[in-house]
Amino acid sequence: MDRSVLLRNLRKHWNDAGWWRDVAVPFAVRTAFVQPYFRYVADDRGTDVMAEDWDTLVILDACRYDMFAATNPLEGDLQTRRSRGSNTAEFLRRNFEGHSFEDTVYVTANPQVNVNLDDPFYETISVWQRAWDDDLNTVLPETMVEATIEAHETYPKKRIISHFVQPHYPFVGELGQSLLDEQAGIEFSKRQATGEAAESDHYNVWDLLKRGVVDETAIWDAYRENLELTFPHVERLLAAVSGRTVVTADHGNLVGEVPEPFPIPFRMYGHPPGVYADALVTVPWLVVEADVRRDIVAGDASGTAEDAPETDGDDEEAEDRLRALGYLS
Repeated sequence: MDRSVLLRNLRKHWNDAGWWRDVAVPFAVRTAFVQPYFRYVADDRGTDVMAEDWDTLVILDACRYDMFAATNPLEGDLQTRRSRGSNTAEFLRRNFEGHSFEDTVYVTANPQVNVNLDDPFYETISVWQRAWDDDLNTVLPETMVEATIEAHETYPKKRIISHFVQPHYPFVGELGQSLLDEQAGIEFSKRQATGEAAESDHYNVWDLLKRGVVDETAIWDAYRENLELTFPHVERLLAAVSGRTVVTADHGNLVGEVPEPFPIPFRMYGHPPGVYADALVTVPWLVVEADVRRDIVAGDASGTAEDAPETDGDDEEAEDRLRALGYLS
């Protein structure tokens, strides 16, 4: 929660004891003690993902390493990396801000890419703009696979980043939806990106936990289900794209843990910025090798430089398909 949201809520809830207990006091402790500790004591350095060796980078939003390791069915060499951010905005700014990556196409289901970055990539394909699920307020993983495959076919000489929403809430599986009849999706981020009033339609899972609607075990189970239902779609993507692929996360999640190595037993939830706890910044790094690597080249911002199509029409056909799906204008 940023300070403007807190002030707005303060005017709304100033006489609500539950709000002070569950929201205001934890926010104050986090900003006064936890974040300064990690800023000045703990190591906030992490992996520069663009300096790593990959042709396709699949980002699973808010995916903890331990959960990934316990459930992963994908073939590959599972390693760990340290993320540069404890939430998506931090991850994006610390990896991409102030740089130009004309050899990279970013395919995103998460509007935070559009909110936090000034288009540093050769192309940004905002899947959330054209393939939004209005019922769940998110972008489903099967939609992301289609968009990423199309991007791969359209830009065969570019690195591709594919940023899924899942396993981040909303919980889209059968268990998750049965536990939470009404839950916020990522509509707050969408409204930030489109300039609307940035509000959620419902309480998010952490708010529902504080209100006793669900418990930590239920959240963990639904969170795990979100990841497990995403794996088959990632597996399909791995089979469809060429080159070396890495599956990773932008950050993890806290589900009631003390943010170690913070020395005070203060339990936290979600993925607040500036909290470089192990559960938040230790992320999976699954390397899936390929017999043949892609030939990656850079191009100018208009796409007319040295990677301009040399084709017999296949690239134009792929771009037409991508445009027909609404991912390009």
